[in-house]
Parts: sequence; structure tokens; C-alpha cells
Amino acid sequence: MTAEARDAALWRWQHGGASPAVLSLEPMDFDAIPGWRDDNHADALACYLRSAALAPHLPRPVCDPAARLFFEAHFRPCRVNAEQGLLTSYFEPVLEGSRMRSAAFPVPVYRRPSDLSLLPTEHPLAAHGLSAARAMAAGFEPYFTRGEIEAGALEDRGRALLYLADAVDAFIMHVQGSGVVKLEDGTRVRLTFDGKNGHPYTSISQWLIAHGKLSVGDAHLEGMKAWLRAEPGREAVLAENRSYIFFRELDASAAAPRGSSGVDLYPGRSLATDPAFHPAGTLLWVSAPDLTFQRKRFQRLTVAQDTGSAIKGPQRGDIFAGTGDAAGESAGAVRHSCDFIVLQPRC
Repeated sequence: MTAEARDAALWRWQHGGASPAVLSLEPMDFDAIPGWRDDNHADALACYLRSAALAPHLPRPVCDPAARLFFEAHFRPCRVNAEQGLLTSYFEPVLEGSRMRSAAFPVPVYRRPSDLSLLPTEHPLAAHGLSAARAMAAGFEPYFTRGEIEAGALEDRGRALLYLADAVDAFIMHVQGSGVVKLEDGTRVRLTFDGKNGHPYTSISQWLIAHGKLSVGDAHLEGMKAWLRAEPGREAVLAENRSYIFFRELDASAAAPRGSSGVDLYPGRSLATDPAFHPAGTLLWVSAPDLTFQRKRFQRLTVAQDTGSAIKGPQRGDIFAGTGDAAGESAGAVRHSCDFIVLQPRC
């Protein structure tokens, strides 16, 4: 399979056959965008070029004023008319692991099983919220749930890529959709999303809030990690999210995690969006004035380069913060109201 075909397939795995939604847009001027002239446009252009076919034709390096003029010349801003949105953030965790199962590393990370297939949108199971299923001789049936997989449903299939220390580490990587695993010999393995079991996603943070286990203020990533590590019955809680993520190993030369659109993610610029409203490569000005991110007020140009099970709606975004613990701390502090402005190509 070519890289382009694989990326297209992964895009379908991530968001299924969602049809484009109607987006209400209001044209505006660049001068009316709060903070437009204060952004680092060269940084935004570098991120955009990862998605754009015109990348080889632009000179490098591009200075910031020239980058701003590029966007102003080739795009027109349009405000998204919708209820105020929500901005969150995600990161690439760095975890300890092993190629061999042991008492120290007992929890497998699985590659996508060969009997797992995307469901046709017209299949009856799709009406029950399933996006993929187990392909059997007699047809499709629901694939194993998270609880069934964690109980050993795939153990005898030889699909384990490597092993992590516990279910909490696996949970973190599943939520983020990628991860760097440090092996015992010091080498690092970069894993990225390669499909899911097709069951609907359930937010564990919302489950913990609804069942009185955590307050809204404590239901961030660090709070959930602390609660789960202290909870003897954490596997049962994690199984409330029936969705399960499968991974593949990126080439050793990969310098960054890869988004569902097939491009390397850019910290602070790559945005996970709802592809029904914002296709891959869409330029989005995101304004969250109450958020200080990377020491600056969050008013910046981003690029739709990823998706996520919980990212639904015309003004719902998830900004990639980077790799490692510091990025995780930054990401965990982001849950803010936001507004989107779409930059549409000038025809």
C-alpha cells in the first residue's frame, strides 16, 4: 500500500463516512481579527506547508511579514456563526515499555487485527453507533469491546507491538492517539493511531464526574491519572469506554507524531477538528482570549490536521501541545471557550 493510500484509509478509520455538514460563515476583513498582526505567521505557514500541495514552490525561509501577506493575498476570513466553541489540547506521551511481556510490563499495545473492517454506512450495525466490526463468513458482528480485549480476547493472535507498565499508561496513549515508548535498551519507538474497534467513544472524565468520583475541576488528565492509579477497580472503570485504539510503529526517522490527515503534527499549530465541518488542511484562526498557552494569549492561526472521537461540532478544537511531560502539563490546563474564523481560499 502506498503512503497516500494508507493515509486515506487511516482518515476513514478515524472518522468513518461522515458527510460534510452545513457551515454558516460570515465574511470579514483581516483587520477585524483580534490579534491577527501579532501572530507568528511564519510559524503558521510552516505548519500549513505540511498539508499544502504548493509547499515545494514557495521560497524558504519565509519571513513573518511575507507569510502574513501570503495568507492575506490567497485567503479570505469568514467568521463561523455557531454557538461558542470549546478548545482542549492533547500531547504525545513518553512512556516506559518493552518488546517482551514481563511482570514489569504486562499490558499489551496491539496492532490492528486482520479481521477488523470498516462497516458500510448502510449496514444495520452502523445504526447502533458502530463504525467497524468483525468480518465473519456469515457477515459482520460487533468487535471485541475494550473490556473484552483487556481481559485477553486478542492475546493468542500475535498482534502485540510491545508492552506497557499498566492500564493507566495504556489509557493515556489511547486518549492521546499516539506515544513514544522508551524501551529497556534505551531505544525509542514512536507509535501512531492505526484504527479502532468501532464502538462509540465514552469519556472517562465525564463518567467520573457523573458518578461522583471526581469534581469538574479535578477531572483533568493528571487528576484522572491519580484517581485511576489509586483505584483497585480501575479496569472496570476504563471498560466503560468500549472504544479501543490500535497502533502501528512509525519509521525510526519519524521526528513527530502523525495526524489522521497523514502529516507530521506541529506543536501549537496542528488542530484536531470535526472533519464534517473542517476538512484536512483547513486554515482556522482560533481565539480563546481567556487562555494563556505557551506564554501567550491564545489567538493564532492553526491548521486542521487531525481528528478525534470527542471532537464534534463546528467550533470544537483540540490543539496539539507537543511531546513529553511539559507538553502534557500544558495540554492538561486547556479547556476554554473559543471562536473560529475559517480562512477560505480566494477563487
